[in-house]
Amino acid sequence: MAVDLDLFAGSNFRSTIASYCNANGWKINEINDRRAIIKFDMDSGTTQTLFIIKYESTLEFSVPSGVKFSDKDDIPGWLSTTLMLDTANYKVGFWCIEKISEKYTYSIMHNADMSLLNAQYFGSVVSKLVAECDKLEQSIQRALNS
Repeated sequence: MAVDLDLFAGSNFRSTIASYCNANGWKINEINDRRAIIKFDMDSGTTQTLFIIKYESTLEFSVPSGVKFSDKDDIPGWLSTTLMLDTANYKVGFWCIEKISEKYTYSIMHNADMSLLNAQYFGSVVSKLVAECDKLEQSIQRALNS
């Protein structure tokens, strides 16, 4: 069943995201009429930050990792290949490289049509992205400590 797009129009974005977060037991760290930020304290001891950005009829969910490079030529091809292969098996989310604050950053994202969102789907998307980003960071940390 399609969701009424008015749920995300203007300031309704805030109340809808707040409602979905409340349904999943999460606290919003920052929100305005176009963007929300939610931070998750992970069992690993790290904090994952989720960004939700509204674009016309789509919400972009993004969790930037701590895996960053100053120059795109420094990005390891083997890691990109591994993440692309993992992405092929995902039903939710995809890995990408974003340029954030002059650094090339591995991020996991998901784009969702607003008309398909409800609290349960929202929760599934957010949980998957946050968990996968933490999994990547912990794998890199273990490799560095070996």
